[in-house]
Amino acid sequence: MIYLDHAATSPLRSGVWEAMQEAVGEADYNPASAHAAGVRASESLEEARRELASLLGADHRAIVFTAGGTASDNLAVLGFARANSARSPRLVVSATEHKAVLEAARQAVREGAELHVLDVDGDGRVRVAQLESLLKAEPARPTLVSVMWANNEVGTIQPVAELCRTAHRYGAVFHTDAVQAFGKLPVSLDEVRADMLTMTAHKLGGPVGIGLLYLRPDLTVEPLSYGGSQERSLWPGTQNPLGALGFAAAARLAAEGLSTIPSQWRDLRDGLAHRLQSAVPDLHIHGDGADRLPNLLSVGVPGCDQASLLVSLDLAGVAVSGGSACASGATTVSHVLEAMDVRPKASYAVLRFSFGPDTSAEEVYRAGELTGRAVSRIRGAGS
Repeated sequence: MIYLDHAATSPLRSGVWEAMQEAVGEADYNPASAHAAGVRASESLEEARRELASLLGADHRAIVFTAGGTASDNLAVLGFARANSARSPRLVVSATEHKAVLEAARQAVREGAELHVLDVDGDGRVRVAQLESLLKAEPARPTLVSVMWANNEVGTIQPVAELCRTAHRYGAVFHTDAVQAFGKLPVSLDEVRADMLTMTAHKLGGPVGIGLLYLRPDLTVEPLSYGGSQERSLWPGTQNPLGALGFAAAARLAAEGLSTIPSQWRDLRDGLAHRLQSAVPDLHIHGDGADRLPNLLSVGVPGCDQASLLVSLDLAGVAVSGGSACASGATTVSHVLEAMDVRPKASYAVLRFSFGPDTSAEEVYRAGELTGRAVSRIRGAGS
């Protein structure tokens, strides 16, 4: 199989698996237990917390382990709204946020919060001026601005440093979902002084089921579940030190590769785009005019049924994902592409190719070749 769906989940890296194996017998106990085994597990958990904090440029006390990116986004957005429920909180999010942010914000509205959605341009970029204009209107209200560092569907990188400075200028709290960005871009809280930041392990070749929320130590959010004092009572329940060590190992490996791997990915991405455009001249590259993640390429193929194309590629041994839900003869574009004003009138297949640290040029070349053939075959069948 040619696996080009790392933006969904990047398979467990060998170095991560080795780090977790070495910790078996030390970290696979309940860290809340007072006996020696529990103490060892607690020490492993805190070791992972400190390493992840160091990689982010954060105080280790600000790291809250959760069940993953969705959990962290929910805790940031809904937790902020509930903590400020008596003061008519305002949430400001971009139109292209992950559903974990958008749906949490909509739930907050049902509980009395006010929601503003920032438009994006045709490449998926948030306009800083729009945020500033909005915040100027009512600077005294408790406000959370949540804009993802890099988009999970099309790869557009947002001007998070400027957005963060703008939010702080008007007294707002700034959250960013860095799930796709970490390990592909330099992500540092020294450079972007976000008040909250989301990460998850399985996008980095770490274990599924563990993520984190960086939460500025003096910032209060309301927990979403109850029943324990773990993770500052913000994510109660038995902690996962073995998973945390795997998370830290994956983040460390990703950070170590930043000096070389992203440039290799960029060459693969641009080479694949060129091959696909040669095979499919009317191909559309989403976000082509913006800075994008080096390991992600989102394309649209007019006049091609998406379900048929994905099945055809899967049968050919190429694993990719679609960026929208489509049915033959009609198209329902994803909320991200719709916000970017990609509104095809006919069938429109969206493919998202995303690379991992071991993706080879041969695999990418072969995937481009097979994609071109599949498009020609499906278009020919429909003519």
